[in-house]
Amino acid sequence: MVRHAHAEPKKTWTGPDADRPLVSRGRRQAKSLAALVGRRRPVRLISSPATRCQQTVEPYARQTGSKVELSGSLARDAGPAALDLVKQLVADNASPVLLCTHREVIIELLPQLVRDAEMKLVHRLPGAKGGAWILHFRAGKLDKVDYRPPTA
Repeated sequence: MVRHAHAEPKKTWTGPDADRPLVSRGRRQAKSLAALVGRRRPVRLISSPATRCQQTVEPYARQTGSKVELSGSLARDAGPAALDLVKQLVADNASPVLLCTHREVIIELLPQLVRDAEMKLVHRLPGAKGGAWILHFRAGKLDKVDYRPPTA
């Protein structure tokens, strides 16, 4: 699960929030993220419909010829829908999946998964923009969480 890379600041962006694009730093983060993600070989890429999330996973999608699926369950205001999506992916025994979403989703989703697994996080939420949370599941339950900060 990836927090989108650095985008145009909310304060200076005059268009709809969902249309905020990545800035140059964010584009560099997205490119470096492709290498990290590539090691895990996700078979599905699911992104919030927000432009900044789509742009965060585009370098990996281009590199692998993968299609990016858009899901409102990962949108900023998705609420419990993100948890439902993750539970469904786990129940389906999904191969590695890349999810790209927002701070608001991460701070709601991860604590719930961690509580259900009776675990503790070792890194502060939500993590840096462009950072990745690598979630490992075993027998339908969260088993391990690794955080990778952005490299750019």
